[in-house]
Amino acid sequence: MNVESKWLEDFLVLAKVRNFSQAAALRNVTQPAFSRRIRLLEDTVGAELIDRKSKPIELTPSGKLFRITARTLVNQIMTGINQISDLSRLGGNVVQIAAAHSLATSLIPTIQSLLPESDYKPILSVEAIDVDQATKELREGACDILLAFDDEILRLPPYQSQLLSKTELLPVSACNEQGKAIFNFDSEDPLPWLAYSSTSYMGRQVETVREQVQLNPIFSSSMTDMLKMLVLDRQGIAWLPAYSIKEELRQKKVAIIGEPTLRLSIEYYAYRYQARLHPAGEKVWSILCEIEF
Repeated sequence: MNVESKWLEDFLVLAKVRNFSQAAALRNVTQPAFSRRIRLLEDTVGAELIDRKSKPIELTPSGKLFRITARTLVNQIMTGINQISDLSRLGGNVVQIAAAHSLATSLIPTIQSLLPESDYKPILSVEAIDVDQATKELREGACDILLAFDDEILRLPPYQSQLLSKTELLPVSACNEQGKAIFNFDSEDPLPWLAYSSTSYMGRQVETVREQVQLNPIFSSSMTDMLKMLVLDRQGIAWLPAYSIKEELRQKKVAIIGEPTLRLSIEYYAYRYQARLHPAGEKVWSILCEIEF
């Protein structure tokens, strides 16, 4: 099998932008030439990697699996070249991390502070996105490491996982000047509810206790920081992860409301594929396995 590295790079660009014209422009070749190279790659590996009937195009199941292989091979090639020629000390050190919005805000500063000071210090490239989209990033090989909440599938082979911490989703309200909650479930009227998107991980967790209280949904988002901002603006109540409101609870800007049964236990993990990462990726993974959040 003779696979050219430029074909792998072509495929990775196409997998990211999902458009032949854009990918060809990014690779500085004409679209017909680019299409021929993708077809040569498919012929060489013996599988159709691109579903050309979709708009925008999608990866086939074989394409999603091959994307992982392609990223690994390109990373290994670049790492080898960098180590031998010492021409670039940056490219091979970039670690692609996909993370749920709230976890990125909470965890990345700590991880960054623990990176070793050296000529080959890992460089974090972080994409903070919706939880479910972040999970998709790992499954399709678009990142080295994923920071997300508990996912039974990702705790089984071919994935590897590391429990980072346990926390709670807490129902909270903004406080008045006396430090008392301005909304409370004792009210006869439904409380204005700043909800997570129903399809999001957090949204699914809150749905398990929704029937225990009277709620009137007035806003929806998958972003914890957005809901937190609206809570502080006294527009309603929301379930927020404990790690995101430590200071606000201490300063009595928000208060936990309702019975303890409304507090939801959640866990968050670091995930990766079992296949060995490039050296910088392995270094970041080792930090995640040792740190206590």
